Amino acid sequence: MLSNAVRAARPLAKAGPSLRPVVARSFHASRISKDHFLDANEEAFSKRALDGSSAKPVLVDFYAAWCQPCRVLTPLLKSHTGPESQFDLMTVDVDTYPDLAAKYKVSALPTVVAFKNGAVKNKFVGFRGEADIKKFLDLL
Repeated sequence: MLSNAVRAARPLAKAGPSLRPVVARSFHASRISKDHFLDANEEAFSKRALDGSSAKPVLVDFYAAWCQPCRVLTPLLKSHTGPESQFDLMTVDVDTYPDLAAKYKVSALPTVVAFKNGAVKNKFVGFRGEADIKKFLDLL
């Protein structure tokens, strides 16, 4: 059944073979957007990374907009995380949340910290290639 808004949007013309029915579209969020927490704030960080009841590890990518290696590393991390994988990804801008970066001893960029069951399990500093990322994930 068409809604009144869709009916009102139809052109006023004689019915004929050239007219196509107006179809209402619906939009929804994909699961990927729910498993990638991009540009997370401190509240989102606490809820997901520090969640002791979640067995699914989350990789926290500490980055800055001006950091060129960060721009290359984040898409590589995205390709290994998400609903189809065993890992989630969260990015945190160190310029926006310097206290959070200091708490986890981020001294160089990019820094990736892996959390599992609310605790730090492993971390690496600097750019890593595809093979090194796979090795890092296997250690979790």
